[in-house]
Amino acid sequence: MLHRSDHTLLDRIGLGNDGLKSLIIRTLAALFLSAFLAWGLSSPASADPRSDTGNWNVPVKTFGGTQLWSDSYLHAGWRIQRNVITGHSRLLDPENTRRAWGTYDHCKRVFDDLQRRGRITPSSRHLVLLIHGIAPKPGTFSAMKAALDRAGYDAIPISYPSTREAIEAHAAGLEKVLNRVEGTTKVSFVTHSMGGLVVRHLLHRNGAWKKHIEIGRIVQIAPPHLGSEVAEWAADLKPYQWILGNAGQQLTPGNAARIPLLKHSFAIIAGGKNDGEGFNPLLPGDDDGVVRVAETKLPGTQHFLLVKATHTALVSQPKTIQATIHFLKRGTLAN
Repeated sequence: MLHRSDHTLLDRIGLGNDGLKSLIIRTLAALFLSAFLAWGLSSPASADPRSDTGNWNVPVKTFGGTQLWSDSYLHAGWRIQRNVITGHSRLLDPENTRRAWGTYDHCKRVFDDLQRRGRITPSSRHLVLLIHGIAPKPGTFSAMKAALDRAGYDAIPISYPSTREAIEAHAAGLEKVLNRVEGTTKVSFVTHSMGGLVVRHLLHRNGAWKKHIEIGRIVQIAPPHLGSEVAEWAADLKPYQWILGNAGQQLTPGNAARIPLLKHSFAIIAGGKNDGEGFNPLLPGDDDGVVRVAETKLPGTQHFLLVKATHTALVSQPKTIQATIHFLKRGTLAN
């Protein structure tokens, strides 16, 4: 308890009752902030990503990764992702809830322990990778994934920082993921927009995964295989360059033409109005508002379907989903 003389001394130095309370509050706040910063700075966000450490985890629902996360490992809907800025990793379950975070090795050990306890079982040995385009809308493949899962596939949407690196780098990253895949005997691909170009690069590479995983069929939705006239027009605009980065520059006709062609069984589903005009009045011919129908076709295209839908909406159209499943199963787009 403070005596009168103590109060007098506190008053002289500006710490009367109110001042003392303020000092206590500021001190506690400073301690809390220091502890918080120390916790953050000791996390893998700033730690050596090669060290084998992890952090105490609170299960947190996430969006599954957008431009800041790149998938490093996939199995039965579970994913280990790497943050492209900080370098730390996290383990997500099929509902995109974070179950561990730290280094890649730590997340993999947590996953392996769960798997040993029988809590992780793949639904199928036939993996279908769903590969989005540049700057995707969240949930692009939600309806497609649900339908593929019901059809008996192990369908997993890939997360990669589409606007931050070149298409070749995205293909190399996907190759690393496939090199780590376990328990899969066949892999097929369903792509949207620029994702189709990523797969063209991927399948041209000689990844180790090809030695033990059979390549199935490929369905490409609204792929700008011959380049995009929109990208050609916007390529020199600074906002376009800032937002879509190196990959956006590669969507021009000249750059797209240099990407290796597909040698495996593939089908193309394009969006348009089938009226010779399309959704975008600024583009010649039929289009989905972003990609012209004529731009989607590769040399040697044998399986093609036009669906009345815009570029983003095309992926979730029932007709698109039905045709995709039919092609993966039977090699044709229609019954």
